[in-house]
Amino acid sequence: MAETSNIAQMAEKVSKEIFSEFFWDKVGSIDTNWNCCQQKKHNKTTHPTDIVFRYEDPYEQKYINVNFDLKSYAKGSITTTTIRTALESLSMASECTQISEEWQNIYQSKTMNTDIVSSLFVYNHDNSFDKDFDKFLIDATKRDLKLASGNKIFVFSPQKIQYLITIVNDIKVLRGDEKLPNKRYYTFYYPTLDKKPTRNPWNSSATIETLFNAWQIIKFKINPENGESNDFGIVIYYSKKGDCQEEFQYLIDYLFHYQLISQASKIMLRVANAEKYASINFGNAVNVYKNKFAPEDQTVKKLES
Repeated sequence: MAETSNIAQMAEKVSKEIFSEFFWDKVGSIDTNWNCCQQKKHNKTTHPTDIVFRYEDPYEQKYINVNFDLKSYAKGSITTTTIRTALESLSMASECTQISEEWQNIYQSKTMNTDIVSSLFVYNHDNSFDKDFDKFLIDATKRDLKLASGNKIFVFSPQKIQYLITIVNDIKVLRGDEKLPNKRYYTFYYPTLDKKPTRNPWNSSATIETLFNAWQIIKFKINPENGESNDFGIVIYYSKKGDCQEEFQYLIDYLFHYQLISQASKIMLRVANAEKYASINFGNAVNVYKNKFAPEDQTVKKLES
């Protein structure tokens, strides 16, 4: 029993280590059973909540609460059936989180404007799962889930969790090597959209949508002790493998569009799962853009660096 309990706690420990680095805060109780609000409809008396994290939306004046179902599975336990079962349970719980006074008393703040989403966190504790999780997920959701309108469920696969662990470890190494400053002096980057700037440009969490994007960008102060300095750099974490030149061209297009190439003093690109020729593909993509500028142009020097 103790061993089983330790395995279950592994997902909780990993989730805390990951999401704290993305500036999420744990709120309320851990491992709670709370009363189902729709017992006849759901055929349940209670729902479980393993952990809830909260972060501030970068654009809107609101917070996001993420209600987690944490699973810690051995390789052979990750199947279409187990995923389907977990999603069915979570879809019912997510419906009740929106209306349950009990859940909201535990996890919601009465003074904050808050949206609630749910997430299934599928951690492979023996680190040996090598199958296509997306195929399992597609098969598990061929039959519609009874997910209430407006509710959202995000699924963290074993591969996604491993990618996020890699980012977290790398951030810690960069801080230790002083290539990144103290946490107070960096933020997750969000561009101004349709004349809508980020609410806290130097204090933005990574949103759950950002964690599922192809890349995540950290913006950091170059001279944090100098309050008058606007000098900044960026670290780009890239989740794809770099299979082709065009995908890097798309990333460089993004950096040009939001003027990060011209404005950032330092740019670091970190590819966690790079394939064999990723660096060559990246170099070819850079050359496409270098050829658009005169050799002495500062943009060329930025691209070369």
